[in-house]
Amino acid sequence: MERHKEEALAAALQDSEIGHIQHWLTHWRAQVEIERRPDLAARFHAALAVVHGTSGREDSAFRAAMNELRAVEAKARRAVSV
Repeated sequence: MERHKEEALAAALQDSEIGHIQHWLTHWRAQVEIERRPDLAARFHAALAVVHGTSGREDSAFRAAMNELRAVEAKARRAVSV
């Protein structure tokens, strides 16, 4: 998270655009929302475990778990965007 923040700040300074920082803040708020909610945290961590336990991107379990991670993150982003 810290590295992502530093990259967003560097990109914002380089491009003179605040959008990089806004993107990072949205991502950070979504991650907090995931960890704050047991239902989302359980889904997120289970999918992450599957991703790390697969042999690679060609594995169907990898794709399914990545889809689940994206779904959880999208739900968290919607929750913090209201």
